[in-house]
Amino acid sequence: MKKLILELIKEKFFTHNSNVHKQVKNYSTRLVSLSKTGTTKVCNIFKKVTLNDFSWKSPKVIAGAIAVVLVAGSGITYLNGTTSAAYILINGQQVGLVSSLEDGQKLVDGILKKRGQPVGQKAMTHDKIDYQSVRVKKAALLDKVSENDLESKLTSYIEGYELKISGTQVAVLPSKEELEKVLNTYKDFYAQPSESNKVSSIEFEEPVTMTPVELQPDKVKLSEQVLQILKDGQTTTKEYEVQPNDSWWLIARKNDMKTKEVLAGNPGMNEDTRLQIGQKIKLVSVTPYLTVISKGVYTGTETIPFDVTTKTDFGLASGTTVVKQEGSDGLKEVTYSYTKKNGKNIEKTVLDEKITKKPVNQVVAKGPSRAPVTVGYVSRGSGNVSGIGWPLRGRINSYYGYRWGGFHTGIDIDGDRGDPYVAGASGTVVSAGWDGGYGNAILIDHGNGVMTRYAHSTKLLVSAGQQVSKGQTIGLVGSTGRSTGPHLHFEIIVNGDTVNPLNYLP
Repeated sequence: MKKLILELIKEKFFTHNSNVHKQVKNYSTRLVSLSKTGTTKVCNIFKKVTLNDFSWKSPKVIAGAIAVVLVAGSGITYLNGTTSAAYILINGQQVGLVSSLEDGQKLVDGILKKRGQPVGQKAMTHDKIDYQSVRVKKAALLDKVSENDLESKLTSYIEGYELKISGTQVAVLPSKEELEKVLNTYKDFYAQPSESNKVSSIEFEEPVTMTPVELQPDKVKLSEQVLQILKDGQTTTKEYEVQPNDSWWLIARKNDMKTKEVLAGNPGMNEDTRLQIGQKIKLVSVTPYLTVISKGVYTGTETIPFDVTTKTDFGLASGTTVVKQEGSDGLKEVTYSYTKKNGKNIEKTVLDEKITKKPVNQVVAKGPSRAPVTVGYVSRGSGNVSGIGWPLRGRINSYYGYRWGGFHTGIDIDGDRGDPYVAGASGTVVSAGWDGGYGNAILIDHGNGVMTRYAHSTKLLVSAGQQVSKGQTIGLVGSTGRSTGPHLHFEIIVNGDTVNPLNYLP
């Protein structure tokens, strides 16, 4: 390029023929076609200059022309050896070089999108991002700023909604709508609205607040995670020092826990593990973050268990029984209003009850001198049964009467191993110990020929001859003796014969 310009000047200074103007025009055209960017402007100016404008023999003109050639040549060399680029500045500090302003913006946006992707948002930043256009040597772009370098300098945040329960932060979700959806799903989890369960109101017992906050993207949780946190509840652990006369059961009672819950917090220990005074154990309990109070009206079908009628048949051998008529359960349609706390009834009022299928009593004939169900002791009296309460609250797993090919002399109440049960009425403990298929069992005489039995216990808390009162804890649920799992087998015995407990329980 420099050579081309010098040739043009030479002809201007040393040639005076009529072809000079044509040659200047030709050389200018060649300059335009070969030049780039800035050189185009130089050549355009050069094209406009005619020989008539200057005195070509003047030293000043010659020197100026040479200066123009040198400057133009230097500019052309600079432009050909450099390229346009941009510096990224964060809060006024130069972070690094990128190919262009657009590339810098894409790099920053990509980082913010990646940080917010787990929660479905683009993260934001309070940093001041600027871009400074520059020209740099082409080799400089080989050392452009990397995404990792920029990530370490760029701060970001997510706008979310904080869930506070009783003033304590539990979780943060990306939006208020998602948080409300989680809370409504949690309500329905316990209230269970349906065609048969008309829920009239649902509210939380604890104060709940939702507040907009800014925080790091990794602190925001997904809806499914927050719902599971609420369902799992809050786990608290505290240390307990064993006191004189403590047992696993007593420690559980003192701390409003079940024995199995106390043992679960102390791996490797069981009910037979001996406790030492002063020993430190852990009490791990789970409490719900939120308590759902639901009210409504339920209409549904419930089972009416059949009763058993026993008649003496002198034609049968002593101790034998024969089912004269099979029993069958009945059905009833019940409508009742309720108040529930986390799905459990705390108030229930029957509004309507309609029997759709009557139960059929089971009729059992027995020999005249059937061996009494008690061992070595039979209470005799009027047989007036009243005031007996439930020894344990739970689902009935097996009813009284012939079941699965045998006669079941009581009811089986579902329970967990270690659950305490109570005396159904006041009385005297006749026996407390191992009783064959009953396992660890308790027999209590309530007078008037009425007795109650509590079987399959894991532990007995009373002894023979002891006086007990109604509602007093007398043992722990277990699965000893002939049992398929933890439960309480409960019998009511009148003048030596078992009767259906459901006819006497409230």
